[in-house]
Amino acid sequence: MINQNKKRFAVLVLSTVMCWVSAAQAQPARPIRIVSPFATASVSDLTLRLLAERLGPRLNTSVIIENQPTGGGIAAARAVLTAPTDGNTLALLSNASAVSVTTFKKLPYDPVNDFVPVAGISQFAYIILSNDQEGSRSFREFLDMARTKPGVLNVGTAAPGTTPHLIALLLKKEAGIDFAIIPFKGAADLSVALMRKDVHVFINAYGAVRENLRQKQMRAIATTSSERSKLLPEVPTIQETGVRGFDVSSWNGLFAPNGSPAPYLARIGQELHATLVQPEVNRKLLDLGIEVWPSNAAELGAKMRAEVARWGQIVKDAGLETN
Repeated sequence: MINQNKKRFAVLVLSTVMCWVSAAQAQPARPIRIVSPFATASVSDLTLRLLAERLGPRLNTSVIIENQPTGGGIAAARAVLTAPTDGNTLALLSNASAVSVTTFKKLPYDPVNDFVPVAGISQFAYIILSNDQEGSRSFREFLDMARTKPGVLNVGTAAPGTTPHLIALLLKKEAGIDFAIIPFKGAADLSVALMRKDVHVFINAYGAVRENLRQKQMRAIATTSSERSKLLPEVPTIQETGVRGFDVSSWNGLFAPNGSPAPYLARIGQELHATLVQPEVNRKLLDLGIEVWPSNAAELGAKMRAEVARWGQIVKDAGLETN
């Protein structure tokens, strides 16, 4: 009887210890550090800081945003991968991270195998824009012009290897049309080029052209995602204009280095999800030009794997030079 009681006592002690360990793993012990490859005051940065204010109290700690916008995201990724794997250092990775796998000859990290997904944050569709005065009145009109005058029309994008540039390459392939792609250094140069009629249409994010749209200097003629944008619900998608299956969005999410404690990451993901679905957060992020994407770890991981494969093939088919 005494031995039986000792066994029960040992089981009770072990169970209690395991509960303490599990609770310790799920409870933040130190401030959470999110390393971002985007510059301070960028849309991604403003998004993170908005979420950090609300996420910290939910996790009973502070959330610190660290910007390392150099080296095509490599510096930020390295900073996370060299940090302790205690779950307190996270990386903001995005569709650009997936593209980098192919556009960099020797990328010193693997976004699929070196990181584990935590949770998705946000996404937004890109916009096809024309000059409001003399440009294409609709995306169908642009497609018809491109088909009747192959190689004549110009499409302005950001630098080679960026998402807008890859969208243009994908559009040529999926729509079966030909046009010249003209990369520009920045959104301001793109806008000037469109208004000067140096390009017929150009591809950009809503946040970069919001004022131009409000002042009716440009016209949004299509969006790139599979569903209409909440920012421009009156604008049809490229799919709706006849290019079946066309679906491109910019997206980002939180990742942790391999070996980070799963219970801890799960709690961060749960609290982030609860933060993102708040109506006030939705509204404020829409004001920044993005939509919330409160996806779980499995969905985020699947997204990254699919994007690496998809853009890798497009980059290879286009013969783009790698860095």
